Amino acid sequence: MKKFMLLCLILSMLSIIFAAEAANPISAYLENPNTESYSKAVSYIAENNAKETEGMGMQLTQAYLANVELNRILDLAKTAKLSAGESFTLANLYLSMEKYPEAIAIYDRINTDTPAWSCPWRHKGEALYQMKDYKASVKALEQAIETNKEHYDAYIWMAKSLYELKKYKAARANMEIAFKLDSSKEHGSSDAEMVDKDIQDLYEKIKAKTK
Repeated sequence: MKKFMLLCLILSMLSIIFAAEAANPISAYLENPNTESYSKAVSYIAENNAKETEGMGMQLTQAYLANVELNRILDLAKTAKLSAGESFTLANLYLSMEKYPEAIAIYDRINTDTPAWSCPWRHKGEALYQMKDYKASVKALEQAIETNKEHYDAYIWMAKSLYELKKYKAARANMEIAFKLDSSKEHGSSDAEMVDKDIQDLYEKIKAKTK
């Protein structure tokens, strides 16, 4: 219901803002969504946003169009023949959108096709953790570590899952292995790093349980 109301509000706003301009890049994109028309619509919004002295009409319009374009691309991806790298990117996108079952389904396929690739195992472990399936998360993360003994993030997520399973000694052991590794090797990679403070807070909680 909330999404429907927001859609109605956006569409009403669009009709008011662009009533005098029947043929503009925004309406052109909505009539024929594609990469080129989307690029023109975004450029048009940027130009008009610079002129907007108050309110957030243009920014909200841009957010709406971005959502339309995102869903268009996701629909295309469902039937496209994707490479392993493209599939991994798509799964990570679903993960960032908190669509965990969709992400896990893709990670599963990658794990089957390229079982020695550590990153999809690690990310699947994160998705399973977010779904509170901690035992399955541990299994995925074990594979991530098995295929890359220096996978810093895998040890951290393993510690998080083990902590939830109340396996505090094992969680601490994984944290301490991670601290011996060079986390900077993953800088700029597709592995999203946890905030250092969050990692330290987790370690302090684990230490308190293993005194």
